[in-house]
Amino acid sequence: MNFDVVYTWVNGADPDYAKVRNEHANIKKDTNPERFRDSFEMMRYSLRSLETYFNSFNKIYILTARPQVPDWLHTNSDRIELVHHDQVIPEKYLPTFNSNVIESFMHHIPGLRENFLYMNDDFLFGAPVTLKSFYKDNKYRIFNTLFGENLGWRIYDGYRDLIGMGIIEHQPILINKRYWEEAYSLFPDKTERTRQSKFRDDRNLCPYKLYRYHMLKNHRKESDPVWITELNKVFRFHKLTNNVKRQQSFFEQMKKDSPDFYCLNDDLRDNPNPKVVTLVKEFLEKKYPVPSSFEK
Repeated sequence: MNFDVVYTWVNGADPDYAKVRNEHANIKKDTNPERFRDSFEMMRYSLRSLETYFNSFNKIYILTARPQVPDWLHTNSDRIELVHHDQVIPEKYLPTFNSNVIESFMHHIPGLRENFLYMNDDFLFGAPVTLKSFYKDNKYRIFNTLFGENLGWRIYDGYRDLIGMGIIEHQPILINKRYWEEAYSLFPDKTERTRQSKFRDDRNLCPYKLYRYHMLKNHRKESDPVWITELNKVFRFHKLTNNVKRQQSFFEQMKKDSPDFYCLNDDLRDNPNPKVVTLVKEFLEKKYPVPSSFEK
Protein backbone atom coordinates (compact mmCIF):
# COMPACT_ATOMS: atom_id res chain seq x y z
CA MET A 1 0.00 0.00 0.00
CA ASN A 2 1.22 3.49 -0.88
CA PHE A 3 0.23 5.99 1.79
CA ASP A 4 0.81 9.61 2.74
CA VAL A 5 1.14 11.23 6.17
CA VAL A 6 -0.91 14.20 7.39
CA TYR A 7 -0.04 16.41 10.35
CA THR A 8 -2.20 19.18 11.77
CA TRP A 9 -0.25 21.96 13.47
CA VAL A 10 -0.48 25.60 14.50
CA ASN A 11 1.87 28.00 16.24
CA GLY A 12 -0.30 29.42 18.99
CA ALA A 13 2.44 31.83 20.04
CA ASP A 14 2.22 33.68 16.74
CA PRO A 15 0.92 37.16 17.76
CA ASP A 16 -1.24 37.55 14.65
CA TYR A 17 -2.80 34.12 15.11
CA ALA A 18 -3.35 34.71 18.83
CA LYS A 19 -5.00 38.07 18.15
CA VAL A 20 -7.57 36.58 15.78
CA ARG A 21 -8.14 33.62 18.10
CA ASN A 22 -8.74 35.87 21.10
CA GLU A 23 -11.19 38.00 19.12
CA HIS A 24 -13.36 34.92 18.54
CA ALA A 25 -12.96 33.35 21.99
CA ASN A 26 -15.92 33.41 24.36
CA ILE A 27 -14.70 31.42 27.37
CA LYS A 28 -11.32 30.76 29.00
CA LYS A 29 -11.33 27.19 27.71
CA ASP A 30 -11.19 28.53 24.15
CA THR A 31 -7.68 29.88 24.70
CA ASN A 32 -6.33 26.87 26.62
CA PRO A 33 -2.56 27.14 25.95
CA GLU A 34 -2.18 23.35 25.97
CA ARG A 35 -4.06 23.22 22.67
CA PHE A 36 -2.00 25.81 20.83
CA ARG A 37 1.50 26.22 22.23
CA ASP A 38 4.59 24.65 20.71
CA SER A 39 7.02 24.72 23.63
CA PHE A 40 9.01 21.71 22.48
CA GLU A 41 8.86 22.02 18.69
CA MET A 42 7.39 18.55 19.01
CA MET A 43 6.67 18.13 15.30
CA ARG A 44 10.38 18.52 14.54
CA TYR A 45 11.06 15.42 16.63
CA SER A 46 7.97 13.60 15.42
CA LEU A 47 9.27 13.96 11.86
CA ARG A 48 12.68 12.72 12.95
CA SER A 49 11.05 9.69 14.53
CA LEU A 50 8.93 9.07 11.44
CA GLU A 51 11.89 9.20 9.07
CA THR A 52 13.99 7.03 11.38
CA TYR A 53 11.49 4.31 12.24
CA PHE A 54 8.70 4.36 9.63
CA ASN A 55 10.11 5.77 6.42
CA SER A 56 7.90 3.85 3.97
CA PHE A 57 5.44 6.72 3.41
CA ASN A 58 5.07 8.55 0.10
CA LYS A 59 4.66 12.19 1.15
CA ILE A 60 3.95 14.34 4.21
CA TYR A 61 1.36 17.12 4.30
CA ILE A 62 1.27 19.67 7.13
CA LEU A 63 -2.12 21.32 7.47
CA THR A 64 -1.94 24.70 9.22
CA ALA A 65 -3.34 28.22 9.37
CA ARG A 66 -2.21 30.72 6.76
CA PRO A 67 0.47 32.06 6.62
CA GLN A 68 2.19 29.90 9.24
CA VAL A 69 5.31 27.87 8.49
CA PRO A 70 7.52 26.23 11.14
CA ASP A 71 10.75 28.25 11.31
CA TRP A 72 12.89 25.13 11.03
CA LEU A 73 10.99 23.44 8.16
CA HIS A 74 12.74 22.82 4.85
CA THR A 75 9.82 23.46 2.51
CA ASN A 76 11.71 22.63 -0.69
CA SER A 77 11.74 18.92 0.04
CA ASP A 78 9.84 16.83 -2.51
CA ARG A 79 8.43 14.67 0.28
CA ILE A 80 6.76 17.38 2.32
CA GLU A 81 4.17 20.04 1.51
CA LEU A 82 2.59 22.79 3.56
CA VAL A 83 -1.18 23.15 3.11
CA HIS A 84 -3.21 25.99 4.62
CA HIS A 85 -6.71 25.74 6.03
CA ASP A 86 -8.21 27.91 3.30
CA GLN A 87 -7.10 25.37 0.68
CA VAL A 88 -9.35 22.64 2.09
CA ILE A 89 -11.93 24.30 4.37
CA PRO A 90 -14.79 26.40 2.91
CA GLU A 91 -14.59 30.10 3.74
CA LYS A 92 -17.82 30.07 5.77
CA TYR A 93 -16.11 27.97 8.47
CA LEU A 94 -12.96 30.10 8.67
CA PRO A 95 -11.14 31.04 10.71
CA THR A 96 -11.41 27.95 12.85
CA PHE A 97 -9.50 27.03 16.00
CA ASN A 98 -11.26 23.70 16.38
CA SER A 99 -9.24 20.57 15.64
CA ASN A 100 -12.48 18.65 15.11
CA VAL A 101 -13.35 20.97 12.23
CA ILE A 102 -9.88 20.89 10.69
CA GLU A 103 -9.73 17.10 10.83
CA SER A 104 -13.15 16.80 9.21
CA PHE A 105 -11.77 18.41 6.03
CA MET A 106 -8.24 17.04 5.86
CA HIS A 107 -9.16 14.35 3.33
CA HIS A 108 -9.67 17.21 0.82
CA ILE A 109 -5.94 18.02 0.70
CA PRO A 110 -5.06 18.26 -3.01
CA GLY A 111 -3.06 15.27 -4.22
CA LEU A 112 -3.52 13.28 -1.00
CA ARG A 113 -3.44 9.52 -1.58
CA GLU A 114 -6.43 7.29 -0.88
CA ASN A 115 -4.82 6.09 2.36
CA PHE A 116 -3.01 8.36 4.78
CA LEU A 117 -1.60 8.14 8.27
CA TYR A 118 -2.95 10.92 10.47
CA MET A 119 -0.52 12.31 13.04
CA ASN A 120 -0.67 14.93 15.77
CA ASP A 121 2.62 16.66 16.43
CA ASP A 122 2.89 14.98 19.85
CA PHE A 123 2.82 11.46 18.33
CA LEU A 124 6.27 9.89 18.04
CA PHE A 125 7.74 6.58 16.95
CA GLY A 126 10.13 4.92 19.37
CA ALA A 127 11.16 1.76 17.50
CA PRO A 128 11.11 0.35 13.94
CA VAL A 129 7.54 0.01 12.66
CA THR A 130 6.01 -1.49 9.52
CA LEU A 131 2.66 -0.90 7.84
CA LYS A 132 1.35 -4.04 9.55
CA SER A 133 0.96 -2.01 12.72
CA PHE A 134 -1.84 -0.11 10.95
CA TYR A 135 -2.95 -2.34 8.07
CA LYS A 136 -2.76 -6.10 8.40
CA ASP A 137 -4.20 -8.91 6.28
CA ASN A 138 -6.03 -6.37 4.09
CA LYS A 139 -7.74 -4.86 7.12
CA TYR A 140 -7.45 -1.45 8.77
CA ARG A 141 -6.38 -1.81 12.36
CA ILE A 142 -8.89 0.06 14.51
CA PHE A 143 -7.52 1.33 17.79
CA ASN A 144 -9.56 3.15 20.47
CA THR A 145 -11.45 0.07 21.67
CA LEU A 146 -11.25 -1.90 24.90
CA PHE A 147 -12.23 -5.30 23.54
CA GLY A 148 -13.21 -4.62 19.95
CA GLU A 149 -16.56 -3.09 20.87
CA ASN A 150 -18.53 -0.67 18.74
CA LEU A 151 -20.14 1.98 20.93
CA GLY A 152 -22.23 4.29 18.79
CA TRP A 153 -22.91 6.76 21.57
CA ARG A 154 -19.18 7.46 21.96
CA ILE A 155 -18.82 9.49 18.78
CA TYR A 156 -18.92 12.64 20.93
CA ASP A 157 -15.89 14.04 22.70
CA GLY A 158 -17.53 14.52 26.07
CA TYR A 159 -21.31 14.75 25.82
CA ARG A 160 -22.78 11.38 26.89
CA ASP A 161 -19.22 10.04 26.98
CA LEU A 162 -19.95 7.45 29.66
CA ILE A 163 -16.72 5.47 29.44
CA GLY A 164 -13.48 7.44 29.45
CA MET A 165 -10.88 5.84 27.16
CA GLY A 166 -8.72 8.89 26.49
CA ILE A 167 -5.50 7.04 27.26
CA ILE A 168 -5.97 4.82 24.20
CA GLU A 169 -7.18 7.52 21.84
CA HIS A 170 -3.95 9.36 21.09
CA GLN A 171 -2.09 7.38 18.47
CA PRO A 172 -1.52 7.48 14.70
CA ILE A 173 -4.50 6.37 12.58
CA LEU A 174 -4.38 4.96 9.06
CA ILE A 175 -7.37 6.51 7.29
CA ASN A 176 -9.11 5.65 4.04
CA LYS A 177 -10.32 8.90 2.44
CA ARG A 178 -13.57 7.44 1.12
CA TYR A 179 -14.49 5.84 4.43
CA TRP A 180 -13.59 9.06 6.30
CA GLU A 181 -15.98 11.07 4.13
CA GLU A 182 -18.67 8.39 4.45
CA ALA A 183 -18.51 8.64 8.23
CA TYR A 184 -19.48 12.32 8.16
CA SER A 185 -22.33 11.65 5.74
CA LEU A 186 -23.98 9.49 8.43
CA PHE A 187 -24.67 12.54 10.60
CA PRO A 188 -25.05 15.59 8.31
CA ASP A 189 -26.76 17.81 10.90
CA LYS A 190 -24.24 17.02 13.62
CA THR A 191 -21.42 17.47 11.14
CA GLU A 192 -22.67 20.92 10.21
CA ARG A 193 -23.06 21.97 13.85
CA THR A 194 -19.54 20.77 14.57
CA ARG A 195 -18.08 22.67 11.63
CA GLN A 196 -19.76 25.86 12.81
CA SER A 197 -17.96 25.61 16.17
CA LYS A 198 -14.97 27.95 16.17
CA PHE A 199 -13.54 26.11 19.18
CA ARG A 200 -13.77 22.56 20.43
CA ASP A 201 -17.01 21.75 22.20
CA ASP A 202 -18.02 18.60 24.08
CA ARG A 203 -20.97 18.22 21.72
CA ASN A 204 -18.81 18.19 18.60
CA LEU A 205 -18.46 15.04 16.57
CA CYS A 206 -15.06 13.68 17.50
CA PRO A 207 -13.39 12.56 14.25
CA TYR A 208 -11.43 9.50 15.37
CA LYS A 209 -14.39 8.22 17.39
CA LEU A 210 -16.74 8.79 14.48
CA TYR A 211 -14.36 6.99 12.12
CA ARG A 212 -13.96 4.04 14.46
CA TYR A 213 -17.73 3.79 14.82
CA HIS A 214 -18.22 3.85 11.05
CA MET A 215 -15.51 1.28 10.35
CA LEU A 216 -16.72 -1.19 12.99
CA LYS A 217 -20.38 -0.76 12.09
CA ASN A 218 -20.31 -0.44 8.30
CA HIS A 219 -16.94 -1.82 7.22
CA ARG A 220 -16.40 -4.59 9.73
CA LYS A 221 -14.94 -6.97 7.15
CA GLU A 222 -12.26 -4.41 6.34
CA SER A 223 -11.55 -3.69 10.01
CA ASP A 224 -9.37 -5.33 12.62
CA PRO A 225 -10.29 -3.97 16.07
CA VAL A 226 -7.27 -3.89 18.37
CA TRP A 227 -7.90 -4.81 21.99
CA ILE A 228 -6.34 -2.63 24.66
CA THR A 229 -4.25 -5.55 25.89
CA GLU A 230 -2.58 -5.75 22.48
CA LEU A 231 -2.26 -1.99 22.07
CA ASN A 232 -0.51 -1.63 25.42
CA LYS A 233 2.30 -3.84 24.15
CA VAL A 234 3.31 -1.35 21.47
CA PHE A 235 1.90 2.01 22.56
CA ARG A 236 2.25 4.36 25.50
CA PHE A 237 0.26 7.48 26.39
CA HIS A 238 1.93 9.91 28.76
CA LYS A 239 0.76 13.22 30.17
CA LEU A 240 3.46 15.82 30.64
CA THR A 241 2.72 17.39 34.01
CA ASN A 242 4.64 19.74 36.27
CA ASN A 243 5.59 16.91 38.63
CA VAL A 244 9.36 16.67 38.06
CA LYS A 245 9.90 13.31 39.78
CA ARG A 246 7.09 11.67 37.82
CA GLN A 247 8.51 12.95 34.54
CA GLN A 248 12.02 11.84 35.44
CA SER A 249 10.73 8.37 36.23
CA PHE A 250 8.87 8.15 32.92
CA PHE A 251 11.79 9.22 30.77
CA GLU A 252 14.18 6.88 32.60
CA GLN A 253 11.80 4.04 31.76
CA MET A 254 11.61 5.19 28.13
CA LYS A 255 15.39 4.89 27.84
CA LYS A 256 15.14 1.23 28.87
CA ASP A 257 11.99 0.22 27.02
CA SER A 258 10.80 2.42 24.17
CA PRO A 259 7.40 1.49 22.66
CA ASP A 260 6.75 1.35 18.91
CA PHE A 261 4.83 4.61 19.13
CA TYR A 262 3.75 6.93 21.92
CA CYS A 263 2.17 10.27 22.74
CA LEU A 264 3.61 13.05 24.93
CA ASN A 265 0.46 14.96 25.81
CA ASP A 266 0.89 18.50 27.14
CA ASP A 267 -0.84 18.82 30.52
CA LEU A 268 1.41 21.58 31.87
CA ARG A 269 -1.40 24.07 32.41
CA ASP A 270 -0.76 27.82 32.30
CA ASN A 271 2.70 27.78 33.87
CA PRO A 272 4.92 24.92 32.66
CA ASN A 273 7.60 23.95 35.16
CA PRO A 274 10.93 25.04 33.57
CA LYS A 275 12.61 21.91 34.94
CA VAL A 276 10.07 19.70 33.18
CA VAL A 277 10.40 21.68 29.96
CA THR A 278 14.18 21.19 30.06
CA LEU A 279 13.77 17.51 30.85
CA VAL A 280 11.47 16.95 27.86
CA LYS A 281 13.73 18.86 25.48
CA GLU A 282 16.79 16.91 26.63
CA PHE A 283 14.98 13.60 26.17
CA LEU A 284 13.79 14.45 22.66
CA GLU A 285 17.22 15.64 21.55
CA LYS A 286 18.97 12.55 22.90
CA LYS A 287 16.33 10.18 21.52
CA TYR A 288 16.30 11.82 18.07
CA PRO A 289 19.70 13.54 17.63
CA VAL A 290 19.85 13.38 13.83
CA PRO A 291 17.94 16.12 11.97
CA SER A 292 15.46 14.85 9.43
CA SER A 293 15.67 15.71 5.74
CA PHE A 294 12.75 18.10 6.40
CA GLU A 295 14.80 20.49 8.53
CA LYS A 296 16.81 23.47 7.36
